[in-house]
Amino acid sequence: MKLIDLSQPVEDGMPVYPGDSGVRLKQTRIYGTDHYSNHRLETEMHAGTHVDGPMHMLDVNKHICDIGLEHFCGKGCIIRSHNESIIRIRDEYPDIIKGKDIVLLHTGMDSCYGKKEYYLNHPVLDMSFCEMLASNNIKMVGFDMPSPDRFPFEAHKYLLSHRILILENLTNLDKINDGESFELMAFPIKVKSDSCMVRAVAGIL
Repeated sequence: MKLIDLSQPVEDGMPVYPGDSGVRLKQTRIYGTDHYSNHRLETEMHAGTHVDGPMHMLDVNKHICDIGLEHFCGKGCIIRSHNESIIRIRDEYPDIIKGKDIVLLHTGMDSCYGKKEYYLNHPVLDMSFCEMLASNNIKMVGFDMPSPDRFPFEAHKYLLSHRILILENLTNLDKINDGESFELMAFPIKVKSDSCMVRAVAGIL
């Protein structure tokens, strides 16, 4: 199986969603002087490549670690949606996602990762697209942009209320070929929080 890393790197001062606290990653112990190495990470859970759980936008008491592991992996497919400000359902999409568990949207926005336009000009999902995902029992949707919507975050709320996890800030989706069979894995650590950073990986079958 060929593995493709779809994750953004976690590093000190990395890009974060406007208004979120910055990421601090510091080495706190150095082998040469302390005889061991250690690092400390200070971050909110929505930095870098991460999965949004239902607690993020819904009034529920279910942490990301309370969700079954099977929801974070499955048969994937990819939809190309470059140069679209609103991503709407197309006639071919139901056939692409049929029998799949996870849908990835390749918009090309990761080329702007960390820039203002990445956060201000990213595409949004039309509600008809979200409804298509729900009607096909998709359990996770991911994309190479910071969010599927903007305030008041209707797509977030709809997807999460239909048990569809949201995988944000992906990269390297151009390395998955059209029609290629792959498994998507994006496991959070076992943390009591609404959402969590993940190492998202596509395993080409």
